[in-house]
Amino acid sequence: MKNLLSPIGQPVEAASAWVYEGVWGVLADLLRTPREAPTLPTLPGEQSIALKPSGAWLRYLKFWFWIALAVIDVAILGAWLIVCIISPVAGAILAVPAWILAIVPDIVAYVAIHLRYDTTWYILSPRSIRLRNGIWVIRETTFTFENVQNIEIAQGPVERWFGFANLRIETAGGGTIHTQHGPVADGSNVAFLFGLENAHEIRKLVLDRVAALRSAGLGDENLSEPGTATGPNWTPAHAEELQAMIARLRRVEQGMR
Repeated sequence: MKNLLSPIGQPVEAASAWVYEGVWGVLADLLRTPREAPTLPTLPGEQSIALKPSGAWLRYLKFWFWIALAVIDVAILGAWLIVCIISPVAGAILAVPAWILAIVPDIVAYVAIHLRYDTTWYILSPRSIRLRNGIWVIRETTFTFENVQNIEIAQGPVERWFGFANLRIETAGGGTIHTQHGPVADGSNVAFLFGLENAHEIRKLVLDRVAALRSAGLGDENLSEPGTATGPNWTPAHAEELQAMIARLRRVEQGMR
């Protein structure tokens, strides 16, 4: 879109790509930013799945960015042209600052968008999910599947046009942020997985792992059906009390982390 709206779109794209490779390498080495995916503890025989947002999400971010920058560039260069018409001398003096003001922010924002994309990871183990992003401050947040309460797929018309969707995961309690000083409780109870081309498959995978954990736990998957052949002959009052006990245990577990 930038290439259609601004005559400097293609040169800026090419220059930004070249600058980005150097900037990313310098920042990663200087700040010791890990380039590989994070890990999650697993039992023998288990495997974690490392996911990144699709390239469609990167193109989506750049799509809105180029539109905004095209409008800004047109305004800056248009104002400069008006100055040139009114006062050619002043226009000549302001030529270099005007073009710098139009081009440099494009390159900086381009680099920032790519850094956001390249440092975003989603890691799924059989029991939890870890999200990582950040350059200056690396943020890793871990949510356990046993606390998942709701999973939604969000996809607007522009996202459908680019071919991806976002996954929103709500949990019963906050996650855990892993920092250089150790794990810290996170007050947020919502996790977002942006830019998934296979959002429906990831949602099903998460739901399957949530069901597997609950089936292997205290039996709360059968609380809505007391007296079934697979569970004890509970009354509704017994089921409600057991659910309350499970909730209290989970709160205690979260407080101990």
